[in-house]
Amino acid sequence: MIEAQISLDGSSDLLKAYAAALEPEQNFKTSRGSYSLNKLSKKLEIKIKAGDVTIFRAIINTITGLLAIVHKTWSAEKK
Repeated sequence: MIEAQISLDGSSDLLKAYAAALEPEQNFKTSRGSYSLNKLSKKLEIKIKAGDVTIFRAIINTITGLLAIVHKTWSAEKK
């Protein structure tokens, strides 16, 4: 079993946007792996559990892809 935790800091609005992007995907849990979100006041924690490195990489790719989309959109709106 591989486990990891990612912590994101930022404004509450940005963290809400990250959580909104990640929430639908966390429902696609399999016996091989999953991730969960923990929303705190000024932090978003993502906990990943994977049975092997292949599914771990797939989960990380999904998470980072969604975070990148939100970050790019957020940055473009703030210009």
